[in-house]
Amino acid sequence: MITIEVLSKDDCPLCDEAKEKLHRINKEFGFQINQTTLSPGQPEYSRFRDSFPVVVAPNGKKVWGKVTEKQIRNLLLSLTPPPRLYYIAKFLEALAIVMVFFGFMYGLLGDMWMDLYLFLGGILVFVIGWGIEKKEQQKRRQPEPGR
Repeated sequence: MITIEVLSKDDCPLCDEAKEKLHRINKEFGFQINQTTLSPGQPEYSRFRDSFPVVVAPNGKKVWGKVTEKQIRNLLLSLTPPPRLYYIAKFLEALAIVMVFFGFMYGLLGDMWMDLYLFLGGILVFVIGWGIEKKEQQKRRQPEPGR
């Protein structure tokens, strides 16, 4: 299970607001929250003195200050790699660029029909890859129901 650490201080309305947002998002993502309240005598307090609250992910990424739900969601999404289909979409986009390039080269050599076929095929492959990529990104932004 993922553990998100929240560094806060006493009498901090922004800290309380960030904790509420974390608990609300926790219903969707299912992670553990580790809360640490720092006081002025601790060494980490002086490091984060003007940045409270600080939300820290296991990979070391942080968001601080007036934390929004979007920042927290992006922090959580950064912990998981994209699915394999996303990489397939990126491959299709790169393949399409190569196809268009070769179509251009055939056009320079005078083969108008091969130029046209590769150019149109490249555009089609690119649109398919781009559509898959956008669909996967949209799925990542919206967590599964019941999670």
